[in-house]
Amino acid sequence: MSDADPRLTVLADKQEIAEVLYRYARGCDRADEAALRSCFHADSRHNHGLYEGLSHDFVDRAMAIVRPLKACKHIISNMLITVDGDAAVSECHYWAHHRRINEQTGREEDYYSGGRYLDRFERRDGAWKIASRTGISDFERYDAPSDRGMWQMPAEKIGAKHPDDPVYALEASLRGGK
Repeated sequence: MSDADPRLTVLADKQEIAEVLYRYARGCDRADEAALRSCFHADSRHNHGLYEGLSHDFVDRAMAIVRPLKACKHIISNMLITVDGDAAVSECHYWAHHRRINEQTGREEDYYSGGRYLDRFERRDGAWKIASRTGISDFERYDAPSDRGMWQMPAEKIGAKHPDDPVYALEASLRGGK
């Protein structure tokens, strides 16, 4: 895109950055460790909740949380991205839901949290990834489940973990089933 309108180049950069943020949400929701790791540079730093350290180690922690969940949903929105050459900063809102077992009662509960991710992105070797992340928490809530039949649907109509979620077969179909 060297001959392209500079505004188109910035738009393409912003789209690549947005897809990293969306892939982060999918990685959490599907417990897809490879997808989650692909969002961060190897030396990326993370400061979110009670965790501060390397993003690589945060992924280990995140997988230990999301793998046992019955259901998990992360929504990314309100992205504002500023690009300056091979560096960028972004602010996006997140909303997360975890269907989990309450450790005290042994019963299912719905945990909701929301806030913002403040990220510094860097393009290295042609790829945009997160170089540092700060998570800002705005709310959390715990509720008893109030489902009205979703779990009686056929399993193929309910979101699943990697690699069993239908999205992976759909993507494979683009590559001839590979």
